[in-house]
Amino acid sequence: MDLTKKAPVLTNKEYFVRKLTKGILSGEWNPGDRLPSERELAAEMGIGKTVVHSGFEQLAAMGLVEIKPKSGVFVADYMKTGNIETLNAIVHLNGNELSREVTVAILDLRLAIEGMAFRALCLCRSAEDLVHLRAMTAAIRDCAHRSGEKELAERFFLWHRQICILSGRSILTLFMNTTHDVSIAFWVNYLRIYETSFAIDRLERFIERIEARDGEGACNLLATGITDYLARLKE
Repeated sequence: MDLTKKAPVLTNKEYFVRKLTKGILSGEWNPGDRLPSERELAAEMGIGKTVVHSGFEQLAAMGLVEIKPKSGVFVADYMKTGNIETLNAIVHLNGNELSREVTVAILDLRLAIEGMAFRALCLCRSAEDLVHLRAMTAAIRDCAHRSGEKELAERFFLWHRQICILSGRSILTLFMNTTHDVSIAFWVNYLRIYETSFAIDRLERFIERIEARDGEGACNLLATGITDYLARLKE
């Protein structure tokens, strides 16, 4: 049996979007530059104009280009006008490695979102909520030794997202969902720095504070964990 993992085959649109994303983020084209026309890019890449047109629309949704009718397609000043999709593109281009600047920004956002969620949950939590969180924690502990790093990272993300869900603040869950890709990149790196058992024990400590309705204690645990993590990152 051939167990060699084959790279996924890209569609023409995926190839186009990936190629232009790399060109923009690597500095081949700078903010304000006019990109080649649909006809030129289609001929250069051997793909249809409709594919290029659709690809430009996706790049615009990613915050990387601005489409100006009758003028052309221009590289956007994406660090000022971009969105979470722009950040995801930057992370993927870097092999899912987060720069320190991006890491600090994501953790600041996480502290704000989860801080509100922990405080709200500690006020309204039920016995069923505690049972659910303990079951999720036990499942993570049970599968930790046989899970790949991305699968384990996904489980930690889902645990923390559950805090937002149980808090009853749906807008916090929506914000958390938008950070999925960069959060997975964060958790992969986190679990490379800390022992998995340590990370799971921290989940238990969060549950203890939720059970005690100690919202400030949960927030302090979150904040001190973030501070320690940043101190361990290489400059």
